[in-house]
Amino acid sequence: MSHRLAEVSLGLVASVAAASLFLVGVPGNTACGANETVEPGWERSYQAGMTDPAGHYLGGSQVMHLVGHKGRLYAGNSYWQDSRNIRYGGKDPKTGWAQVLRLDHPGGSWVVDLELGPHHLRCEILKSVTFRTDGAGRRLTNPVNLLLASAFTPFPDRVEISLFTRDDATGKWTRSKVYSGEKPKDMGDRSVRAMCVHRDKVTGVDRLFLSIGKLGIFSGVYDEAAQGKVKWSPGSESGPVETRPLAIIEANGDLLFSAGRKIYRRIDGTAPSYKILHDTSDLYPDAAFQPTGGMRGLSAIPSPSGKGDSLIFAMWERNRSRGDVYRLDPAEDGTYRRTREAVVADLMSRYLSGNPVYMVGAAYSYFLPVTDPATSKTVNLFGFESWIGGHRHPTWGGTEKGGFYAGGMVAIRDEKGIYRLKEIDGRSVTAKPALVAPYCFTVSPFPADRGQTIYFGGHDPNGKASHNMAWIFSTRLENVLRP
Repeated sequence: MSHRLAEVSLGLVASVAAASLFLVGVPGNTACGANETVEPGWERSYQAGMTDPAGHYLGGSQVMHLVGHKGRLYAGNSYWQDSRNIRYGGKDPKTGWAQVLRLDHPGGSWVVDLELGPHHLRCEILKSVTFRTDGAGRRLTNPVNLLLASAFTPFPDRVEISLFTRDDATGKWTRSKVYSGEKPKDMGDRSVRAMCVHRDKVTGVDRLFLSIGKLGIFSGVYDEAAQGKVKWSPGSESGPVETRPLAIIEANGDLLFSAGRKIYRRIDGTAPSYKILHDTSDLYPDAAFQPTGGMRGLSAIPSPSGKGDSLIFAMWERNRSRGDVYRLDPAEDGTYRRTREAVVADLMSRYLSGNPVYMVGAAYSYFLPVTDPATSKTVNLFGFESWIGGHRHPTWGGTEKGGFYAGGMVAIRDEKGIYRLKEIDGRSVTAKPALVAPYCFTVSPFPADRGQTIYFGGHDPNGKASHNMAWIFSTRLENVLRP
């Protein structure tokens, strides 16, 4: 595959010209073909292109988030490269914008819970967060658990970052403004892809942290009187970073975030600062490509030593990414020792009986810990996409030389750092939808099967027209983890 083809295959710039270079390698261009079948043990939970009982259209090119909140399941979708949106040929400027969807019980019907409204193309972050203190560090009588969504809104002369807060008593959402500033040339530079609540070890205040692209990390505190229940501090705490952060987490009592090739640690206090915890520039001398983001899926896992947390992430630095997975183990001197655990491209090639794999984009969200029912041990899951050569296997959005593997692939990591792969909806089904990329996943929040069922959602347009390609599948956890 030529260098130019590799750039086009990623398609992570929304370009109609780039999209015209693709050919579909599997039948159909929608989420569900007329002859589509589902493997026993799997259920297609969400079908884009339908209406809910209230008459709201449920669509999307991809599902970016799945979140359990107060016994219900919520999904955040995107209309990037979806022809329902006016940017890609749609006729109605009021439709084809990001939504938050809701499922009330297993086997039920998804409904639209929130229309983010015009110019919100993607529900970039959807998360359930809990505050236990107010902005002064006073403990709240009852912890406050909020479902929050965020996205950017471009205007001709500026960009705004919106926060949507759900009132669970009424089902209504409140929109508030986090940030307003100059519009960048690349809107990815204002992407809001990560959120986390962390208690400052010095002040004792619970703070909500939100990434705003290259501007870095912003923070706010719970305020009952504030619009959206969060009062934001002015300006970025961290200052500018190399590329948009894709993860904010807690590990070993610290707040960490990843951006490009680096991991940063917050130094708590009344005047907080950030220091580089780990830098992979020695392995990747070129700055990370903004759409792919460099480090992806940064997560905390138990350290092999049994002391504290290790860190784990995958690198998606540029168009020839091999899906390198690294583990960082804490050392006595406060540094972290790096180990490369896996190369997902090699795992995928073996899965395909030696078929060449030219690119892997790994760890769209994070390394999800689940308990294996068969062993009672913890394993971690992450999703990935891959560009493969030839057409021995089903592909999507490719050329005569290859394309994206059409099946949705999940990597399973055990406690010893040994990996194996599993395919959503199995491999035996002959008429499958093109899933391409498992973007997100969560265990069931429903009381009847809590922790026993797992939901996967995804698709990645990769610059190609993807009308109603968003999908959600579910299955029993033992079905996914069965060897």
